[in-house]
Amino acid sequence: MSRRRPALPARVVLVDKPAGWTSYDVIRRVKQSLRGKIGHAGTLDPFATGLLLVLLGQATRISSLIMELPKEYLATARFGATSTTGDPTGEVRETGGEVEVRDLLAALDGIRGRVLQRVPMTSAVKVGGERLYEKARRGEEIATPEREIMVYDATLLDFDQETQTARLLFRTGKGAYIRRLAEDLGTELQAGAYLTALRRLRTGVFSVDAACAPEDFSAEVLQGRSGSVQPLSGALSFLPALEVEGAAAARAANGNELRPAPEGRFRVMNAGTLLGLYQGEAGAGRPLIVFPEPQD
Repeated sequence: MSRRRPALPARVVLVDKPAGWTSYDVIRRVKQSLRGKIGHAGTLDPFATGLLLVLLGQATRISSLIMELPKEYLATARFGATSTTGDPTGEVRETGGEVEVRDLLAALDGIRGRVLQRVPMTSAVKVGGERLYEKARRGEEIATPEREIMVYDATLLDFDQETQTARLLFRTGKGAYIRRLAEDLGTELQAGAYLTALRRLRTGVFSVDAACAPEDFSAEVLQGRSGSVQPLSGALSFLPALEVEGAAAARAANGNELRPAPEGRFRVMNAGTLLGLYQGEAGAGRPLIVFPEPQD
């Protein structure tokens, strides 16, 4: 008789994804220990490492909200060469170009703020009903769509003139492709560039410093209280909270409008439990997500 796996509480699990693993390799590893709905809040490419947020149970409902948070990356870029994929998994071609530190610093100034970025062919974005990476595998090249992204910061940490290798810290908004930022820097400097390494350090308030290795995850780890496993309310603590009780708590549990309410997004709490997420405007709060069972 097979042993029944434990049901999933709503949790956000911080995982430090190793190089060579796909994001779905990590999710499959988690599924070995658990049953129920499991998702994520933004994938990482196989060559990349760092913070992957795995969402369990009712936490899968906050995926889009988490993906809107700013992200921080440590990137290593090599100048004087290009890659067909923008990373070390592609065919690398030497250009012979060289860059100077002063020119690189000036180019970094040009990519801060709101900029248009062309989606890379290696992305999962659909064009004509098909994902771009599927077209790329067949050798197709098309004009990919452009999207506006936000680059909050782009900092040069160090630069090796001899190897033409730079370590860069990027802090970006939703939808930014770091490999494309590196390629655009290479184009601007007329030398070419591609990423040799990429590590996601943060997503909003979540840091890779608190993450666990995927092979260390288990059902027993899930039951504990550690920085790598966070209950839903704690994971959303970056949002302000509105405490309700009595009739107001009943209204919130049923997804009804709340008055008065703060402006913007906020958590609705009752006696330490999370009832839902609301959006406040002009004194009225309307539900974004209501949880059928209060969450810790």
